[in-house]
Amino acid sequence: MKLNLIILNLVLLAGTLCAATPEYFVFDNGVGRGSWTPEKQAQTLKELGYTGITYRYTNPEDLACWQKECRKQGVKINALYVYTYLDRANRFDPGFEDAIKLLKGTDTVIWMTVMKPKTKGDHDAEAVSNVQAVADLAARQGVRVALYGHFGFYVETGLDSARIVKLANRTNVGATINLCHEFLSGHGGELDETVKAVAPLATMASINGVDLANTNYIVRLDQGDFDLTAYLKKLSAAGYHGPIVLQCYNVKGDTLENLTANIATWRRIKGEVADQSPSAPSQNTLSAKETAAGWKLLFDGKTTAGWRGFQKAAFPDQGWVVENGCLKCLGQKGGDIVTTSTFTNFEVTWEWRLSFRANSGLKYFVDEKRTDAAGKIYSTAIAHEYQTIDNQNFIAEPLNDKKYTGAWYDVVAPKNAKPRPLGEFNQSRLVVRGNKVEHWLNGRRVVSYKTDSAESAAGIADSKFKNVPGYADKIPAPILLQDHNTLVWFRNIKLRELK
Repeated sequence: MKLNLIILNLVLLAGTLCAATPEYFVFDNGVGRGSWTPEKQAQTLKELGYTGITYRYTNPEDLACWQKECRKQGVKINALYVYTYLDRANRFDPGFEDAIKLLKGTDTVIWMTVMKPKTKGDHDAEAVSNVQAVADLAARQGVRVALYGHFGFYVETGLDSARIVKLANRTNVGATINLCHEFLSGHGGELDETVKAVAPLATMASINGVDLANTNYIVRLDQGDFDLTAYLKKLSAAGYHGPIVLQCYNVKGDTLENLTANIATWRRIKGEVADQSPSAPSQNTLSAKETAAGWKLLFDGKTTAGWRGFQKAAFPDQGWVVENGCLKCLGQKGGDIVTTSTFTNFEVTWEWRLSFRANSGLKYFVDEKRTDAAGKIYSTAIAHEYQTIDNQNFIAEPLNDKKYTGAWYDVVAPKNAKPRPLGEFNQSRLVVRGNKVEHWLNGRRVVSYKTDSAESAAGIADSKFKNVPGYADKIPAPILLQDHNTLVWFRNIKLRELK
């Protein structure tokens, strides 16, 4: 009995982990289909952090080549997408049976479609026959099958997929929910009902960005106005904990840029789903130990209390929102924000997350009445800055090591700074005590300087701030969060004053 309970707990834990961290794949139509070599595809996906790829079936020889290159890189082929027909002598490519044999011993799923025949009417019996034929061939090799609903095909939606799967009655066959095809087929309005009905039967699910306002149902994951976090939560709640596949059909733009933005957005969405789960740790709270040590929250996770616009009396009426426990900069020119309190000697910690090509920072020694040499007050915040930026992808200006994440921006370069993968939260810490300043990133000190040292003076002299009066000075000042017209999230902003 005790052993059975242990096994049951392990199974439940495995299910929980699977739900929290689903594997993330991408269709080959977003990985240079027809222009990139299989080697380049596999290498790129490995470097960016994708679990693997879904290929559209062509022939057994191509499949063998794809498998070879993916094995080299440790990248999975999660599915093989194949067409089947209801009104042809060959219901699928004659070579496909040989391709199925190549899938033996792999986790690759056959993702089959059922095309619409020329004659209208009920063709469920023929569709079931196709599914059973593929399923039986797959079963001999220990391979699973998923039925793909595609706009304009006979099996068009998730509900169509579930219906045929039930009729086919094969244990190795599951249904599919494809977000874009639900909208393309005119069933986006019934998405909640579809999810509840199909998720328990589903083997696969595909997503993409959706721009409802402009009726563009396949865009990059970081584009559009559809709430993917809420959608994935509904999928999970309905019982789907399988892989997520990114649909990229006809998405415009540079392939590598799109892949990079998509994986960063996936990390962010995955993190949001996890943060909103019942078992997630609380955010924007203080422990008893922290409270005893003098820590205070600068952001309560619910309101903008304690903040206002830079050089303004009130908080900006646009450009910043409180969302899911984060102080979120929308990148819509809302302007920088500052604390309503000022600090002299202090330690501040915070977590931050960037979007693709984002730039932001936390500034200190902020003088809102700072003037230039002619006595004119600067309209932007000229101050010491803990830099936070997408080191690899930011293109608005050339970057050097003094402009990378963790730097005293443009003055002192960080050492051994290791930002987390784009789309994940980083933890930062700034310590100001007397004339000493430290920048910490993810538990590692990356910058240390004295405000009045010769080294600091030399760094300033070599920076864009060399002619700013009083720039080197330490002054009592508020903390500033920068709006650099890009999406950025902040949370767990805590500060304690030091003696």
